[in-house]
Amino acid sequence: MEELKSKNRILLVLILAFLIVIVAFSVSIFSFTKRGTKDNIINFGSLALTLSEGTEISLSDTYPMTDSEGLALTGYSFTLENKGTANATYSIYLDNVAVDTADTKLDDKYIKYALVKNSSTATAKYLTSLGNDKARAIDTGILNSGTKNTYNLKLWVTADIDGDIANQVWKGKLRITGEQVH
Repeated sequence: MEELKSKNRILLVLILAFLIVIVAFSVSIFSFTKRGTKDNIINFGSLALTLSEGTEISLSDTYPMTDSEGLALTGYSFTLENKGTANATYSIYLDNVAVDTADTKLDDKYIKYALVKNSSTATAKYLTSLGNDKARAIDTGILNSGTKNTYNLKLWVTADIDGDIANQVWKGKLRITGEQVH
């Protein structure tokens, strides 16, 4: 009788081990991760942020400019489209990105920007006027279903800089938050 109980325990342990192996194998088959080489569309529910330049914005090997020179730059073009069936509120943020260890981060107080939305006229403003990183909204609003906004963001080092900016780099990325309006 003891021998039968012992064999049943061994059989139960083997069955449990087999089930664990099957579950682990199933999880590995159905999970897949691949890092892309070019991120250019960010979807948030029904909102799609499409960037023509990639997701990272960088100011390196640049020189101080006047506002008129900065406003004449080509800039970074992107669109925000509501592909859903309901209107959506949105906010587009410009977040800081860490620079490489060999580089020195250029302080935000030396950066100016101008945002053109749907062919509007842009004005030059200091990046610090947007607030702190992670709360730096460059545009907010409501985007109706089936419509899109086109943007052009220009960033430059202000001519009002006090000191040398050689070998200093500034990097940022765009981030979107949104919610459908019911």
